Amino acid sequence: MAINKLEDLIELVKTKSKKRVVVAYGQDEITILATKKAIDLKFAEFTLIGDQEVITKICVDHDIDPNIYKIVHEPDEIKSGKKAMTLLNHGKGDVLMKGIISTDKLLRCIIDKENGIMIPKATLSHISIAEIPNYHKLLIFTDAAFIPRPNIEQKIAMTRYVIDTARKIGVKRPKVAIISFSEKTNPKIPTAVDGAFISKMADRNQIKNADIDGPLSIDLAIDPKSLHYKGVKSCVEGDADCLVFPFLEVANVFYKSLTYFAQASMVTYIVGTKVPTTLSSRTDTLQNKLYSLAFACLMADKDKLSSEEE
Repeated sequence: MAINKLEDLIELVKTKSKKRVVVAYGQDEITILATKKAIDLKFAEFTLIGDQEVITKICVDHDIDPNIYKIVHEPDEIKSGKKAMTLLNHGKGDVLMKGIISTDKLLRCIIDKENGIMIPKATLSHISIAEIPNYHKLLIFTDAAFIPRPNIEQKIAMTRYVIDTARKIGVKRPKVAIISFSEKTNPKIPTAVDGAFISKMADRNQIKNADIDGPLSIDLAIDPKSLHYKGVKSCVEGDADCLVFPFLEVANVFYKSLTYFAQASMVTYIVGTKVPTTLSSRTDTLQNKLYSLAFACLMADKDKLSSEEE
């Protein structure tokens, strides 16, 4: 059954085996409170990499026993990221969690050819799952953080990533919209051509287990009335589970608009890495960090469905 609320992730991940989470530069209050909540819920255990004195003080200030964590003392931000990669590459963790290390420094560690955790030749992409008060189900979209101008190969990979994500939360055949500014296929508009190309790949079963249409404007992707008024027929039916955006700027503005104007709750994580990786903002709420952590632990489970499975 499909998950329609992010809080349902917590109940689902509690039914799975406990995951080992490595936290890069995990020395801020919100991260530690989120990890403590996960420990209380019994779905994860943690190695915190950061300044031991700072971590201990935060724990004491919140009546948390520091001994519930494995603490690796590394007060330097970039070195904490590198140590996280080393632990993960040596099988000491199942999930990577971003603490207060900056995104650019964490990415440098992830893509490092000697010590990183990026899957060779994979597309590294950013996935968001939004719970929006006035949308009737969870909405998955990409890419709001990494790829400024995705080419067609990257968009195909991004499409498969959102399908895998949707299937992981119980949507067996997600509806995926490849977004452009219009539904018209115009050879002069590269985003329209990309949408049509990926849509046709789905028609030919080159991308499986999803109903994919593109190009689609966002109103036609998520609003059946707009589809009806414009007289457009689409397998997405104005009922999208997933959106693949044409550019980073578009997805990022969408992400922040949902957060600030619609008060959406959000899961964020990275795909294309050897282990699931959370990418919550340093200013994110405790609840969103907990949701992202729960989903990453869920993605680490061995029963993950793939877009290439029948």
